[in-house]
Amino acid sequence: MKRRFLIAPCPAKSCSSFPSILFGIIPLAAFFLLLLHPALLLAGTTVLTPVTLQLKWKHQFQFAGYYAAVEKGYYRDAGLMVTLREAAQGSNSAEAVLNGEAQFGVGGSSLVLMRAEGKPVVVLAAILQHSPLGILSLNANNIRNVHDLAGKRVMLEPMSAEVMALFRAEGVPDDAIRVVPHEFSLEKLLNGEVDAASVYSTTEPYQLEKRRIAYSIIYPERSGIDFYGDTLFTRREVVQKQPEVVRQFRDASLRGWKYALEHQDEMIDLILKRYNTHRLTRGQLAYEAGELQKLIRPDLVEVGYMNPGRWQHIADTYSQLGMIPASKPFPLESFLHAGEQPRLPDWLYGTLGGAMVIIIAVSVVAIRFHYLNAALNDQMQLRDKAEAKLRKLSAAIIQSPVSIVITDTTGAIEYVNPKFCELTGYTAEEVAGQNPRILRGSILPPEFYGDLWRTILAGGLWHGEFLNKKKNEELFWEHATIAPIWDAQGELTNFVAIKEDITERKMLQEKLNHMAHHDELTGLPNRALFFDRIGQALAHAKRSQTGFALLFVDLDGFKTINDTYGHDSGDALLRETARRLAGCVRDSDTVARMGGDEFAVMLLDVADLGHITQVAEKMLTLLSMPFMFKGLECHVGASIGISIFPQDGDAVDTLMNTADMAMYRVKQGTKNNYAFAS
Repeated sequence: MKRRFLIAPCPAKSCSSFPSILFGIIPLAAFFLLLLHPALLLAGTTVLTPVTLQLKWKHQFQFAGYYAAVEKGYYRDAGLMVTLREAAQGSNSAEAVLNGEAQFGVGGSSLVLMRAEGKPVVVLAAILQHSPLGILSLNANNIRNVHDLAGKRVMLEPMSAEVMALFRAEGVPDDAIRVVPHEFSLEKLLNGEVDAASVYSTTEPYQLEKRRIAYSIIYPERSGIDFYGDTLFTRREVVQKQPEVVRQFRDASLRGWKYALEHQDEMIDLILKRYNTHRLTRGQLAYEAGELQKLIRPDLVEVGYMNPGRWQHIADTYSQLGMIPASKPFPLESFLHAGEQPRLPDWLYGTLGGAMVIIIAVSVVAIRFHYLNAALNDQMQLRDKAEAKLRKLSAAIIQSPVSIVITDTTGAIEYVNPKFCELTGYTAEEVAGQNPRILRGSILPPEFYGDLWRTILAGGLWHGEFLNKKKNEELFWEHATIAPIWDAQGELTNFVAIKEDITERKMLQEKLNHMAHHDELTGLPNRALFFDRIGQALAHAKRSQTGFALLFVDLDGFKTINDTYGHDSGDALLRETARRLAGCVRDSDTVARMGGDEFAVMLLDVADLGHITQVAEKMLTLLSMPFMFKGLECHVGASIGISIFPQDGDAVDTLMNTADMAMYRVKQGTKNNYAFAS
């Protein structure tokens, strides 16, 4: 695919403040651009590189983005000839990639476990922001939560790491579940041969809804196991030997996914025509497409977006549950593809971040020769041509989509481009001679700036983030690349900074981090965050010799309302329950949703039973008040179990278990009451 570079000229007057810095280096710039972008030398080639993508399962809408990339020519445009290989029953896409049968694969969060074992898997893009995996049971089986699965027959597919993590997170021993090999059909469940089965929420529920069979699904994310779903990955060897193939394949695949999500009917037609190996109906594919849209979340994030912090959270969760060794840190850096994270566009890092810094550095030296040549009449024509080219290059810098700042060796600003002025609200005249610290929006530790100066004075590029402040006092985040400029004698003359506004990206990361630690339905802290806060509370209580209490709250009668009036009413009741419980405690306390209709409350710094009793009674009173939904009046109660540190235990597990047992005593007795563990 040929590339064209357009540099628009600018009026001489608008460039007059900068051309003298960049004399006569267009050939040098072109040389560096070819070094940084060798693909330009190969622009006319038509040879396609063959690669294979190993799918997780058989052809269906779950892989529509890859079909689109094939059919629309995105892979071909990237110089690739891609074979899509569907999975055989019981096969493992990661094994196919690791043993060389395929260069790329579609996997899940179990890739974290494999990397922790030392296997060289590298993730490229998270297609599903949330996993569709859950445990489905028929309502007739009366399975309300994970604990009800103890002793039951559960049909599990291979590599169900999230389900096993769910069992451990809920305190259900691995051997408490009677695991039955999955047959990838719900017939055994419908025939009563098993009590529950692991399913993808995007496919299996369609069969039951079409037959009007009532069911429920236990999702790991409701217990804090909110992991990525389908993830595009490769192996380290491919990244090292064919980095451009990896980049092109990833980009073309994501382009295909964007097309598929925007043209779902067209993709369904394509699957029915060319990829329908196991006879899916249009209704099944349409249902799957709609459910996948909810998990990919293209309305919230770019398709394929991955948050390193969330991958670390997944690894930490597996570690806490004993599924990966806690003795050494998870190798996150080698697990993530280096080109994955959003940052300055590739052309900008490759061209501005490399060539421009070199160009500017060389140009500061070239200025001296410019003035010498200007004195020689026989060089006048050459100078005029060079300056004409220079004006074009200057226009590219002036029209750059990112901020560019040049300072002297003391840090005084000598030049800013229009993008800087547009972003900050300052004019070039206002910042001339000023130090960039006028933009600081926060106090950073001295070691932050120490690292910056050590790097650039040693001749290196420094990359980092700043929280800066605009002229109107509005705060914004920037990612900066800063480099020194040296003359021919090795003297430091200037610094150049190339800066990108990343405020929206930061806000998105905060939103995703919040989603990873809070229940989506109620907005309360989820199980993972609650455990983290209990650990902190326990450490604080031991240091300060104070007490705290745990309250387990389980709704009485919720299942009846949920089954009678539907999931929408059940969800509304849970949201209102969360609101009422939160109104019973102080800001320093924590109310969390543990999953299903179970909540937990942590009361800090309690000195006597009176305060705990008062809170428990207030909860019972508020929860016994009517709930109104669509003109209907509904009633529920609550069973509450209470444990207190230190008398009921001095470890998190002990306190949780004693509160849970106290709650079940109430549940089996009068209900709508509370009981202390001791």
